[in-house]
Order: sequence, then structure tokens, then C-alpha cells
Amino acid sequence: MNILRWVPGVATLRNYEISSLPRDLAAGLTLGAVMVPVGLAYGELAGLPMAGLYGSMLPLLAYALFGSSRHLVVGPDTAMAAIVAVAVAPLALGDPARLALLAAGLGVMVGLICLLAGVLRLGFVANLLSKPVIVGFMQGLALVIVGAQLPKVLGFKVEGETTFDQLVATARRLEETNVTSLAIGASCFAVILACRRLAPRLPGAVIALAGAMVAVMLFGLDRHGVALIGRIPTGLPELSLPLLSLGDFDALLPVALVAALLSFSDTMVTARAFGARHGTRVDADQELLGIGAANLVSGLTQGLPISASDTRTAVAEAAGSQTQMTMVVAAAIVGGITLWLADLLYYLPTAALAGILIASAWGLCDLGELGRLWRFRGSDLAAALLTMTGVVALGVMDGILVGVVFSLVLLLRALAFPPDAVLGRVPAGSWHDPAYRADAVMVPGLLVYRFSSPLFFANCELFRERVEARLAEAPYPVHRVVIDGAAIHAVDLMACDLLVELERELRTKGIALVFGNLRDRVRRDIERGLRLSAGEGEGDFVHPTVEAAATPAFAATVDRPDA
Repeated sequence: MNILRWVPGVATLRNYEISSLPRDLAAGLTLGAVMVPVGLAYGELAGLPMAGLYGSMLPLLAYALFGSSRHLVVGPDTAMAAIVAVAVAPLALGDPARLALLAAGLGVMVGLICLLAGVLRLGFVANLLSKPVIVGFMQGLALVIVGAQLPKVLGFKVEGETTFDQLVATARRLEETNVTSLAIGASCFAVILACRRLAPRLPGAVIALAGAMVAVMLFGLDRHGVALIGRIPTGLPELSLPLLSLGDFDALLPVALVAALLSFSDTMVTARAFGARHGTRVDADQELLGIGAANLVSGLTQGLPISASDTRTAVAEAAGSQTQMTMVVAAAIVGGITLWLADLLYYLPTAALAGILIASAWGLCDLGELGRLWRFRGSDLAAALLTMTGVVALGVMDGILVGVVFSLVLLLRALAFPPDAVLGRVPAGSWHDPAYRADAVMVPGLLVYRFSSPLFFANCELFRERVEARLAEAPYPVHRVVIDGAAIHAVDLMACDLLVELERELRTKGIALVFGNLRDRVRRDIERGLRLSAGEGEGDFVHPTVEAAATPAFAATVDRPDA
């Protein structure tokens, strides 16, 4: 039972229905055919063509064993390949062997981080990246890919530390464009988009690359300046542990943390979306184990870091996939091609791979999502655009950091400046905001005030200022201030210190300050804080309801509930 809990793929295998095998075989054949060119393209983006293929073999088996989704397809993807290209490649200083070592080490680190998080049941971390940051990152990532791949389509190379630098350098060299390379890249791009729109079941990447290779062989396009991927090694990857130095580990750790968070977030979004289509649910903690195992195996077999793929999942679904047996078949197909058919890939033009990657970047662009952010809240769109700009102008890591910091600032601002209201009493005896209840009437001598936020160091001074302002605005003398604590779900010691000071200040003016309708945990925290701050109990400070706090005669007769 413990094995089935941690390795759900074993239960799937034990309960596998043989009637599903024909569909899984057909879907696996289609998926495997798609994963070869796509894996090569992502490997080319990262600077390690074979790493894209290696990440499309054994990691699929690892996820099939440990993942909770029956339909999700994992493998190298645009985001992970771009992170290797932008954040890891500069550390290799142009040495391909060192880049392969660092990329494999990054995969191992991402895998270990996800596995540890899964064991600790930290699946909730998928929610730490806000929607605007993810949307902005994806838009920026699309521009990163275009900046890196457009020169290959045009038939020349450019240098640049950032995507902005690469785009500027490309624009300056447009007169050097190789028309044949441009035609190949543009044709592959057009074929893929046409298949997506008109015939989603057709593997557009396979059709495009097959056509490009046939054109090279028939017309000798390599003699016209078209760059080819060349001869690639045959055989399966070896199992080895990438030995990183302490300096390499320190340099890769922040990259690994971001990559792990992005990989898991993308996995959860895709797994939940396809699970909803099939009426199944996924376990976030188990998905951490699944994607962690896939990344660990990928790193140990010299592959790229792994994430979910919505496009390849859609390909498998359209081909009739029933279970994760589809990924097992696909991994076997990729391995077989690498063993016996790798020589055919010699004639594959790099412009065609670049066209595939630009098509994938096109799929990342979602102007409709930016429009949704704008219609919902302008600050969300600002966070997305700031993240996108940071990714393009500063780099992937710095861009994400800019977006996350901006989102945290917005969150802190919302907590520091929460909505509030002065409440009135309705005939039924409850208290409401007169702006929404015309029958809510303020009671002379009382100020019932609602503060809709945790009360903590960032807003406790604002709380005092607003209470004092409401007292100054009151149309009658106030003898008792009642704080409706229903929306105060947390309090810290600094806020308790301020409450003691405010209560003493108001007492000198003949005004009592009391709380009503507090949650039990908040009430206990306030009482504890008052004892620590004032050296005494809460006295007549905390009451079970707003009505009890507003009516001293009644409040005195109400027994406080036990903690």
C-alpha cells in the first residue's frame, strides 16, 4: 500500500485494461514522432541538441511511475530550454562539455528540490507565482525565443547579452539575410500554425521537418549557405551523476529554485486543465514527486530540465491516449530513432528547428490574457508588462524577480491600505455598512468601525489614524468605539502595542475602545499581546459580538467563551 501511495504508476499498471492498449500504442507512436524534432529544437535552443532528445526518453518513464495525472505529457519545453540558454550557458564560457555538465546538474537540482517539496507536502507553492507574473513571463519568454532564433532563420549569427541586444543586432544585419534559410524557417512556421488551426490531429512539427530535410537532400540547399544540424551521436544516454563544484552549485541554486517553481506551476496548470476535461483530479504533492523524479532522471541521463507540455499533451489526447502507457511507448520510439535512425537527421536545417521554436513562441503569446488582466485590474496588467520588460531587457531571472517583487509590493499595499467602514445598526439588530444597507442607522454615542485586513506592523498606524479621523468626523459626541473584528484574521505584537496606546489615549478623553466579533485565534492573540504589552489582562477590551461590545450593560452580563 505504501508503494502504491508513492508510486501511483504501479497501480495503473496493475489495473491496466488491455482494451486501452491499441489507442495508447497509436497515441504513443504519434507522440514519439513529434517529440524527436521538438526535442531537437529545444536542445538547439539550449545549445545542446542531444540533451533535448535525452530529456524525452527515461524522464517520461519516471513521470509515468510517480505522477498522478493519467494524461499529462512531460519533457523539455520552451521555458526550461530558455532558462538553460539564458541563465546557464553564460556560466559555461563557450565550452559545450561544461554546458552539458551544468545543464545536467541543473536538472538534478530541480529534481531534488521538487522531490523534497513533495515529501514535505509543499504543493501549495504552485500558487506563489501570481497570474500577472506568469502571463508576463510567458510573453517575455516568447520574445526571448524570437530574439535567439530569428538570426538562425535569417542565416547569420548575432551576439548580445540580453534579448533586447540580440534584436537590435539582428535589425542591423538584415541585409545579410539568406533568402533560402528564411524560406525554410518561414515555411516550417507556416506549416505548424496551419496544422494547429486546420488539422490539430496532424503532427505539424514532423511534417515541417520532414519536408525541410527532403528539400535539402533533393536540391542540395546546404550548398546555398543553409546551415545543417550535422551528424549527431547515436545510442542511448549513459547514467552518470554530474559532479558540480561548490561554485557551480552556488551559481545554479537560484536558477534551480526558479526553474523548479516554474516547472511545477506549469505542470499543475496543465495537469488540472486536462484533468478537468476528463473528469479526473490531480494531487499537487504527488505532482511534485512526479516532476521531481522526471527532472532527476533527466539530469542523470544528460537531459534538459523537464516540465509539462500542453501541446504534446494535446497531441497525445487527440491521438486517443488513455493512460500513461502512451508516454512509455513514446519514450521507446524516441530511443529507437536515436539508436537506428539518427543519421537521417544529418540533413535537418537549423532554420527549420528555429521555425519550430518561433512557432512555439507564437503559442506562448496570449494577448487575450493581457486583455483580461487589463479589464480585471490595471495593476495586474502593469505587473505582467513589467515582468515581460524585465525578461527582455534584463534576462529571465532578473525579469521574474522584478515581477515577483512588484506583485509583493502590490500585495503589501493592499494589506497596508485596506477598505474600512463605519457601521450602522439595522432594525433586526445586526450591524452593516450604510453605503449598502439604507436601513443601517448609526447609534448616537457609538462608533462601530470595521477594518478589513489583518492588523499588523504595516497597517497598525493607519488603523489608529483612521479611528481618530472617524471620531473627528462623527456628527455627535462618541463615548464608545467598537471595532468589528470579523475581517481581522491575524494580529501581531506591534499591533497589540498600538492597541494599548490607543486605548489609553481614548480613555483619557472619556472614550472606551473595545473589540467585538473576533475570531477565537485572533482573540487569544490579542489577549496574549495585551498581557505582554500592558502587563495585565484584557479587562473590558474584548467581547464575543459587536452587539455585546456596543451595549455595556449587556456586555457585562455576557460570558466570554472558553479558548
